[in-house]
Amino acid sequence: MYTTTKHGFEGEIRVDREWEEMVIPSKYYLFHSYETENEVNHSHQMDTIFLCQNFILLLEIKNIGGRVDFYQKKHQFIRTRLDGTREAFSNPIDQIERHVRFFKRVFRSWNLILPIEYAIVLAQPTTIIGDAPQQVSIFHVSGLQTHVYQLFSKYQHKQIPEHQMDCAKTKLLEMRKPKKWSPTIDQNKLRNGALCKACQYTSVMQYKHGHFVCPVCNTKTKKALYEALHDYRNLHDEWISNGEFRNYLKIESRYAANRLIADLNLEYKGFRKDRKYKIPSNILTYLEKRT
Repeated sequence: MYTTTKHGFEGEIRVDREWEEMVIPSKYYLFHSYETENEVNHSHQMDTIFLCQNFILLLEIKNIGGRVDFYQKKHQFIRTRLDGTREAFSNPIDQIERHVRFFKRVFRSWNLILPIEYAIVLAQPTTIIGDAPQQVSIFHVSGLQTHVYQLFSKYQHKQIPEHQMDCAKTKLLEMRKPKKWSPTIDQNKLRNGALCKACQYTSVMQYKHGHFVCPVCNTKTKKALYEALHDYRNLHDEWISNGEFRNYLKIESRYAANRLIADLNLEYKGFRKDRKYKIPSNILTYLEKRT
């Protein structure tokens, strides 16, 4: 799962570079990694949406090497590796055409008349495009600029008022419902504590006389505390008790932990032994100003 997600993200980055180089002839909006839900609460995830007064363009980005074949009648998408092994994936044509049908329904509810275009973009330049239906735009990332300019030429005499486009942009933002990533993490495999940045976060620092000291390279710093709490918030919980604070940072003294927590001036709830402190989401930037 991680590899697939990582490769997909890298592919989207390559496509983003093409957008940066384009000279767009009119006002436009770009939505990256757009997620929303349809009428029955089923998810729609789109890699890129390009909105302008002439048309809206939906892009499905694939960062897959080897040879790819699109079998439209069978609704199959197959990748053949260099060693000859074959793999079947979800058909991106079916995926993006499902998004198009959804947007047609949405636009009708908005009384918005705007052409909907779509394309499948291959992010790796070495990917060989084999069998593919002619009625679907499938091309390498290097062809994105040409494709966009051709669409502007195609719809040069069809243009909605700018205020309608801005209204559509606002509604798209209101519709956006990104899903929270909920990874399954084995807590026993996590390295606790303030990790030494100088050692590429491989060694756990020790708390001594108001500083965190690395037993390997002898780096001494207070900022490791902020990074450790940032990690704790993302990996465990946004609330932390004194005992959890001491256990996570390997601080033996309850009073030393109390002094550190008091200096952080965190929001808290509960009383005495039940008290917990809230680690702010922006703790790195929020606390850097205090050092």
